[in-house]
Amino acid sequence: MKTLTAVFVSALALVSALHATPPDREKLKQEVARMEDAFCAMAKERGIRAAFEHFAAPDVAFIDTDPRKYRGLEAVRARIGPDQPGATLTWSASFTDVSDDGTLGYNYGRYESRRRLPDGKDSVHTGWFLTIWKRQPDGSWRYVMDTGAPDRPAPLAKEDKKP
Repeated sequence: MKTLTAVFVSALALVSALHATPPDREKLKQEVARMEDAFCAMAKERGIRAAFEHFAAPDVAFIDTDPRKYRGLEAVRARIGPDQPGATLTWSASFTDVSDDGTLGYNYGRYESRRRLPDGKDSVHTGWFLTIWKRQPDGSWRYVMDTGAPDRPAPLAKEDKKP
């Protein structure tokens, strides 16, 4: 009898899983896009490092700071370093998507980084960013990976090239 009950319970669980309502991907995309906007807003209001620390997942890693060595807040601090007075980082997602099961999402878009140089001039860098978000056990979204690729310099005009 125990075997028949176990088979019945397993079959019931399988049928329930097959009929479970799939996540509303459009709603989840909006959530992930809003998280990116809130992330950028906090960087403007409270500083770059504060925002990167606040929105980081416990297991966050960055490609450019050896993800085998640094994880979590230690990774954020290794990558971001201390806030620099007058430095700004702004970004805006141009594309958002989420996994079919609603557990992962990502945004990519453009960023601009500005820093004041010792000579008083501004250093401005632009490029593309990618943020990967993961749904946490409490239902919140935290980023698990963030990276950027700077724009390539414009090619020299033919007349500007030296022979």
